Amino acid sequence: MGDPVRLLITEGAATPFIRHVRECSLSEQFHLLIRKDDSEAALCAAAAEADAILCYQARLPASVIHAAPALKFIQKHGLNCRNIDVAAATDRGVPVATLSLMRSVTVAEHGMALILACARKIVAGHLAVTSAVYRDMGLTPVATSQGNYRPNWPGIKGINELYQSRVGIVGMGDIGMELAKRCRAFGMHISYFQRTRHPAAIEASLDIQYQPFDELLAQSDYVVLVVPHTPQTDGLIGARELAQMKPEATLINIGRGALVDEEALADALRRNQIAMAGLDVYRTEPLPFDSALLALPNVVFQPHSGGGSYRSWEVDMPAVLVNIQTFLAGGKAKGIVNGRGPG
Repeated sequence: MGDPVRLLITEGAATPFIRHVRECSLSEQFHLLIRKDDSEAALCAAAAEADAILCYQARLPASVIHAAPALKFIQKHGLNCRNIDVAAATDRGVPVATLSLMRSVTVAEHGMALILACARKIVAGHLAVTSAVYRDMGLTPVATSQGNYRPNWPGIKGINELYQSRVGIVGMGDIGMELAKRCRAFGMHISYFQRTRHPAAIEASLDIQYQPFDELLAQSDYVVLVVPHTPQTDGLIGARELAQMKPEATLINIGRGALVDEEALADALRRNQIAMAGLDVYRTEPLPFDSALLALPNVVFQPHSGGGSYRSWEVDMPAVLVNIQTFLAGGKAKGIVNGRGPG
């Protein structure tokens, strides 16, 4: 066996990411290079020995890439490469690879489930069946056949298709990218907004269109919030923003509860200013029993369960380490976004 791959981790030594790397049994097959402090100079010094770099949220600037003479491969933990100078890597002939993460996929799946539940009126249909509303409608159950059946017998209104509708994703990071892939599979038109626009190549690869925030609100059938809660995003959706949305539009929140002014949302839903909301997160959790939202029929609620099985680190970390090993062993790595460059 040859010497172990010298793998530089861009995150600081005290970050949870380093702990997750160490806890993965595959990490024992690497010689881990971890910077002594959070400075760029320390990262450049550590890069001098690196065969490969594993990057999560920390910046990977050109200075670090050029300080690594033996560098052969850069692995992003996730899909979003905004923190990596991909152009510098390409100039060096160093491939940059991305990989879908379960932790992002599971939230994207949850967002898709909420979109579908609102579009297809899943909760209303479920309640109509389980409460046997046909008895109040004067209907008698009959045996059905291929040509004899009762379509939508409760008369549920507003059931819609996702096909050719427009989804506006606020926050096109890793989760937003995973959600975009799933929306595209349903034949939806995909717009997005965030403070920093993605390069044209990323937009083309995801078939997404950038829109200013107000324009996105006005044109989307489904507005999905995926941004984190910061001082800048607190109350991102309030009365003004809800008034800009279409009457038939749906608001989906899988980010954080404080992104939304819940009183303004309840008022907009009560007055049918927008059609529906699908909520997984709330300003106060659990959602208080006296919340005005709970009295409304046009909301689909989930109890902040978008994290799924919470086994993402058990799956995600081995996947990125295997991808690095595969490439350095001469195999075909997944998710290379820049080719091998001029070298």
